[in-house]
Amino acid sequence: MKADVVFLHPPSIFDFRERPILWGPINDLVPSKSVFEMYPIGFVSLASTLDRSGYEVRIVNIALKMLRDENFNPEDYLAGMESELFAIDLHWLPHVHGAIELAKLCKRVHPETPVVMGGLSSSYYHEEILNQVPEVDFVIRGDATETPMLELTRELKNGAKFDSVPNLSYRSDSGLEINDMTSVPAEVDSFSLDYEYVFRSVLKTRNLDILPFQEFLSRPIMAVLTRKGCDQNCPGCGGSSYSYSTVCNRSEIALRSPEKVVADLKKIEEFRAPAFVIGDLAFPDREYGLEILELVEERGLEIPVVFEFFTPPGREFLTKLGQAVDNFSVEMSPESGIEEIRTGAGRRYTNRELKESIEWAFEAGCSQFDLYFMIGLSGQGEDTINETLEFIDNLLEKHSEDNLIPFISPYTPFLDPGSLAFEFPEKYGFDKYAETLMDHYELLDKGFTWKDFLSYRTDRMSREDLVRITYESAIELAKIKKKHGLISSEKLNDLTEKISVSRRMIRLSDARKSGDLDREQVEASLTELEERLLIDRGELDWSNGITAERVLAVLKKGLKTLLTPG
Repeated sequence: MKADVVFLHPPSIFDFRERPILWGPINDLVPSKSVFEMYPIGFVSLASTLDRSGYEVRIVNIALKMLRDENFNPEDYLAGMESELFAIDLHWLPHVHGAIELAKLCKRVHPETPVVMGGLSSSYYHEEILNQVPEVDFVIRGDATETPMLELTRELKNGAKFDSVPNLSYRSDSGLEINDMTSVPAEVDSFSLDYEYVFRSVLKTRNLDILPFQEFLSRPIMAVLTRKGCDQNCPGCGGSSYSYSTVCNRSEIALRSPEKVVADLKKIEEFRAPAFVIGDLAFPDREYGLEILELVEERGLEIPVVFEFFTPPGREFLTKLGQAVDNFSVEMSPESGIEEIRTGAGRRYTNRELKESIEWAFEAGCSQFDLYFMIGLSGQGEDTINETLEFIDNLLEKHSEDNLIPFISPYTPFLDPGSLAFEFPEKYGFDKYAETLMDHYELLDKGFTWKDFLSYRTDRMSREDLVRITYESAIELAKIKKKHGLISSEKLNDLTEKISVSRRMIRLSDARKSGDLDREQVEASLTELEERLLIDRGELDWSNGITAERVLAVLKKGLKTLLTPG
C-alpha cells in the first residue's frame, strides 16, 4: 500500500493482547471497547481535506485491527506500507501508551519516514513529546489542524521549509522549534465530517480499516459538528473554554453555519443511521439553534437524532425541537444531584430547572433522555453520592411512563491535561499522581487494573474509596433501575457477579505489588468479565441494529458512488 499520508489510530495500551488487564468502567460511557478503538472524528476531516487537495490518504484503525484479529501483527502490516508521513493521534490522554508505542514501531519499520502527532493532549505536551519521544518528528497543535496538516504534507513533498507551517512544533539542528499558533480558524464551514469520504475509502480499498469503532456496522452513529471550542468552564474538562484558550489559542467559539449543519444531517440520513449533534444548540446562542431546527423542520429528517445540552433547555426550544425532529433523544450531564457539587463541577443550574427541562422534553416527544452522573467530583463524598442516588430514584418515580435512563460512572482514568483541575488541583479539590506525559505513560505501562491507572484522588476520596464507592453505587443504581422496570433481575445479578469478580481482581492486583500474584489465577478471573462493567451497551444504542432499510440505503450509496466519475 502506498500513500502520501497514513493516519494511524492506536489502542489505549499497545500490548493489551499480551497482558491481563482489568479495564473496569473506563469506557462505559463511549461507544468503543476498553482499548478505545474509536478514533477522533477529526481524522475524517483531516483525511478528506488532504484527499480533496489531490493527496493519497488512508485512515487505518490499528486498534480495531488488533481487537478484531488476535493474529494481526502490526509490525508486519506497517512493513507493507509506503507513506510519506505517518500521522498518529494523541487526542485523548488514555491513548498515551498506545500512541508512543505505535510511533516507536513506525520508526523501527520505516526509520526514514517522519511521524507527526496531533490532538488536544499532543498540543498540551508538544515539547515533552519532542524531547522525550525521538520517534516523533512533528507535533501539530490546535483544535482545527486541517490547514497546518496540508501545509506540512506539501513541505515534505516539495521543500521541507517547516518554519512556515503554522501550529507546528519540531526539532531542528539548533534545537526545538515552536512555530506560532496562527491557524485558529473562526470559520469552520469548510471543515466537515465527510462520511462520503469514509464510504469511498471502504469501496476503494475493499477493507474496513477505516471503521471508527468495532460495533459501527451493527450499532452505527454519526457525529455532526456544530462548532470548535466551548463556552463552558467545567474544571475537569480538557475541552473547556479555559483549556481551548490556553492550549489551542481559541478564545471564542467558531460556529458552523446552520445550513452546513443541516446539510450534514441530510447526508447522514442517506445512510439511515442515527446522528449525534455535538454542541448545545440552545446555549449560548439560542437563536442559532432555533435557526437549525427551522431548517430541519422545513427539509424534513427521518433518522434518530441525539442532542446534547450543557444547561437545561427551555420549554419553547424543546417544543420546537419536537416539531422539527420526529425521533429525538437528549443527553445531559448534571454530574450530581447536589446543586452545590454540580456548581463546583461547572454545571450552574438548579434541580428545579433540570426537572422542568426533563418534563418539557418528554412533553415535546423525546424518545429517550439520558442523565449522566459522575463519581470523583470535588467536594463529593459517599454521603452526597447516596443523596444523588435518592435524587435519581425520585426522578424515575415521577417519570415511570417515560424513557428516562440514568447512568453513574467515575472520572477515569486521568484528569484531562490543560483542564482547570489539572492546572490548579488544590483549588479544585484534587491530588494528582501524574504530572508529565511520561508519568501517565508509566501508569498505563505498569498498571494492571483501573485502580492502578487512576491519576488522581479527591479531597474526600482516596483511590480505594473511588473504586469501592463506584462499585457500591453501581449496584445501588441497578437496584433502583430494577425497581422501576428499567432492567431485569438477570441484569442485576449479572452486574453483581461482574463487580464481585472485579473486586477480586483488585485484591489480586494489590497482592501483585507484594509479589504474590498468581498470573494464571488473574487470567482465569479476567475471562469471567464481559466487556462493559457498569452499563448495558443496549442503553446507549439508537440504531435498532442492522436493519433492512439501512442495508438497502448503503447498497444504493455504493452503487451511486461506483457510477460517479472520479
